[in-house]
Amino acid sequence: MSVPAHIASVRAITSATANDAQGQSDVIPMPRARPSDGHETVVPALAEMLIRQAPQLIEQLMELAASRDVEHFQQLSAADIRRSLREHVLGFLRFLADKPTADADPLTVPMSWGRYRAQEGVPLESMLRVHRLAARLLWEKLFDGARARSPEVLQRLLDESGPVWDVLDSYSLALVEGYRSAESDARRQDAARRDALFDALIEGRGVEPAVAAEARVALGLPTRGRFVVVALDADTGGSSRTLCSALPAHAVQAVWRLRSDREIGVLELGRTPLRRLVDWLSVDPGHRVGISGEVDSLADIATAYHFAETALQTLRYGTTGVAAFDDRLLEAFVVTSPHVAQRLARRAFGRLLDCPPDERDVLLTTLDAWFRCGCSAAKAAERLHCHRNTVLNRLRRVEALTGSSLDDDRYQLACQMALVAVHTLPLTTPARTSAQTSAETE
Repeated sequence: MSVPAHIASVRAITSATANDAQGQSDVIPMPRARPSDGHETVVPALAEMLIRQAPQLIEQLMELAASRDVEHFQQLSAADIRRSLREHVLGFLRFLADKPTADADPLTVPMSWGRYRAQEGVPLESMLRVHRLAARLLWEKLFDGARARSPEVLQRLLDESGPVWDVLDSYSLALVEGYRSAESDARRQDAARRDALFDALIEGRGVEPAVAAEARVALGLPTRGRFVVVALDADTGGSSRTLCSALPAHAVQAVWRLRSDREIGVLELGRTPLRRLVDWLSVDPGHRVGISGEVDSLADIATAYHFAETALQTLRYGTTGVAAFDDRLLEAFVVTSPHVAQRLARRAFGRLLDCPPDERDVLLTTLDAWFRCGCSAAKAAERLHCHRNTVLNRLRRVEALTGSSLDDDRYQLACQMALVAVHTLPLTTPARTSAQTSAETE
């Protein structure tokens, strides 16, 4: 008697999982099957005899499992358990008797019950224990039936025991495979549900009570708290796992979602100051990260997501770093209206932007240092490591190129915003018309 190829395949695929789950076996160890000597097998006739005794076998197995306090026998109805045992036992015996159900894979029953019991929350170890008890009972009945016929039949059963145990083992492995398959499906469904809820929050549906309530259960996020959203540019090679490793254990509660080229995190800060979070995430400078300002409810997650994306965009292309929205509000104005910002830069700096790059960068750096030093040429000179007169000469050159006076408060403000635009956005030099060139020449 040989084991079908598909049973051997299931056994090979799932043997490691089943061995881990079964632990110490309740099955009586039997000697190995001996090579066939050409005699007709006795197993089919013995199995057919047991098929006729199936009702009594099921009741004996019910009593045996109940006496062993099998866990899921307290969870499920007796009728449901009887049906499951009857299908398992009859499927096994029919296969041994060479009378399987027409067009049916003999492993369909254990795989289906494995999936079904997993969906019910029945522990796998409990199911495998019943399987072992059934295997022992069936072997004992086969043994008793063979012994009742003759010593020769009993010896033939022992010689043919290997395939019998192969089939029993394959049933166990199919049960495990069905169970694990259901677990995998449940995990995928749970992940899909979590992703859908996450998307609903950042799309603004956190204002809906039902969405907030479900997010509280599925994502573990409170309805109200101290929330921030983190946007990580996945194209730079960063990952949420790397960022989370920078956070002390249990410091914040985080839920992450990969969307296109972004990893988005919703973080509940608890008692952690936002500034400390920024410092923790800034330890590794190799990422591009945007962090929103705080919001206090799930209803505001969409706003926080917009802030995080805006903060990320304030990092100039090709650079890395951590940008906190509240620290970069001026840059946020620039990136949310890039065309206006670039027009402002062109209006404020005029021909300065058309200078050779080296000269342009020196003049802009000097102007920036002068503003940062309270419009003091002496302090700007110290910052730039040059003479005060050098700073003054550069500032006069700025005025000559722009046609505006740095004594004008409004022009100073325009220059400061234009500097933010130049440092944040790609520096573009629009094509100049012949009318503009002619007017400047005159």
